[in-house]
Amino acid sequence: MKLSYIAIATGLIVQLIFCSVMMAQETVRIVVRGDSTVNTMAGGIGASWHAIEDSIVVEGRTSHGGSAWGANPPADDDLAWQQIYRHAGWLGLDFCRVELEQRMYEPERKQFDWDSEEMLILYRILDWCELMGVDVFLQQMWSNASWIAYPEFRDNPVQRVHSAPYSLPDYAHGIGELAEHLLKRKGYTCIRWLSINNEPGHSWSWWQMPPNESAPFTPALEAVRQELDRRGLELPISGPDWTDTPPLEPEKIDFDPWIVAYDIHSYYSTFDWQQCEDCPPDLNMTEVISRLSDWADWAHERGKPFFLTEVGSMAFGWRGTNPAPNSFEAVLKDAELVVRALNVGVDGFNRWSFNNRGNLDGQWQMLSTWDIESNSLKRKYEPQANSYFVYGLVSRFSARHSRVLETLVEGGSLEGLQRVFAATLESPTDDITLLIVNDSQDSMPAEIEIKDLDANPELNRYQVASGDRDNKDLRIEPQQSYGKGEGVISLVLPPFSLTVLSSYWLSHGDSGVITD
Repeated sequence: MKLSYIAIATGLIVQLIFCSVMMAQETVRIVVRGDSTVNTMAGGIGASWHAIEDSIVVEGRTSHGGSAWGANPPADDDLAWQQIYRHAGWLGLDFCRVELEQRMYEPERKQFDWDSEEMLILYRILDWCELMGVDVFLQQMWSNASWIAYPEFRDNPVQRVHSAPYSLPDYAHGIGELAEHLLKRKGYTCIRWLSINNEPGHSWSWWQMPPNESAPFTPALEAVRQELDRRGLELPISGPDWTDTPPLEPEKIDFDPWIVAYDIHSYYSTFDWQQCEDCPPDLNMTEVISRLSDWADWAHERGKPFFLTEVGSMAFGWRGTNPAPNSFEAVLKDAELVVRALNVGVDGFNRWSFNNRGNLDGQWQMLSTWDIESNSLKRKYEPQANSYFVYGLVSRFSARHSRVLETLVEGGSLEGLQRVFAATLESPTDDITLLIVNDSQDSMPAEIEIKDLDANPELNRYQVASGDRDNKDLRIEPQQSYGKGEGVISLVLPPFSLTVLSSYWLSHGDSGVITD
């Protein structure tokens, strides 16, 4: 009996200490303004999903092309694909960057293979996207075919995959045939955007010419646009697909007439408080968001959307089988980047990536389909903790083409640095999702008020915090509901956490939100 009293007393003391700490901590005030729109997204929140299976092998090991290779089951393995579809549905991937290479469909000049194994895998991906109403950002990563490479590069597999096309007319013709096949013969309506090369414009890129330098890219955009127009295909082209969050330099943009959307990539951004010896100087999150704001403003002034088509974290380490890209810290940073970028007008996001082998340039996969130790496909596909349940929580509760509401955050700073960030999405059918990241090691009491909506909905709380790290068996259930029309919502933001308040009620077994 005495032990029970002692336990009760100890519990009360712990609660009193916790309450006193919380009272000492400044309350974060978050105000959502339903009458003020930051942006209406032209896309959504999803991930990269590749159809490429054949890798470049150099001296017995896979090389060059990174994690855009492998980890898909055979196209005829329906049970395996149903597993993949269930996970894609749980994640609510509504804006997918679907990747291929020219070799898959045009292994020789003007000789097309629409039934290769990789093309059948591509159809598997596009079939699901078509059925679910996903917006597809179709991405040709590189050519990787000897016939289109510069003669000096054709006999070297590494140089071949990095080669820009030797003949732009043949290159544009091939992409035109691909687009006509997918849009007209296959009838896909989900393909909304086209990007013709991955990350051109760099000394190491997949758009090189002899001896080993970046080739001009704008002529290719012009050639492909003219080829699509000749065929009567209105498929919009996006560009420049540069990395790593380059600053906007208008003098370098000579391709605007040939594109209908802008997109870039981001990998080395860091938390504002983070020290990273191997990162580019001054590329913390504040600088990255400033650059994204510049790009979004530039694109929107021209009536064009702006996408962040690769999102990931190299600042914690990568390469080989390094698990760092999927560490809890890395994917919370990815979630924070999305939250903050929504507030400056970014129209869509793709995390790198939905599934890959995890043994080439780090473990990026959100879905684990590949056994690294045995170097073979798994029989049972599982969530990849942390990315699945952190970034995945952002995509799960967001609908494509949502309106981004103005969201004000007062408080939530430590030692002069802001540590709490929030963004609010309103779906096309008026469902509300509020995303809140606390990237500090302290709990933060918060008060949330939603103003100027026609009807304030009931909101359900979902939460992932650092204590959930590395848990592939985590279950995401509503933790608490706040009544319809309730005034100020009070809650606690745990250390290093993502909190979601949403009018969507989703139990763990439900699919995520794609369209309304």
